[in-house]
Amino acid sequence: MPVTCSRCRARRDWLLINHRRHVWIGCRCGAEWLEPEITRRDFDAMIADPTWTRYGSLTEARIALGFDGMFAGLYLE
Repeated sequence: MPVTCSRCRARRDWLLINHRRHVWIGCRCGAEWLEPEITRRDFDAMIADPTWTRYGSLTEARIALGFDGMFAGLYLE
């Protein structure tokens, strides 16, 4: 499924956020949006590996993974 950030026009490198029954997409520019085409089941299937790093909060994950807006404007097509 092609995805493009409406803020910076990026087309790759996403952070998928599962919050309750919804899946959100986060871009490195700091933009986030609800993605209704990705279901909770799709999300759970992607995170089946128990060895992946877990973070205490969404804020910690965003900062550690570089999705806090620090890289806004640095996207190269």
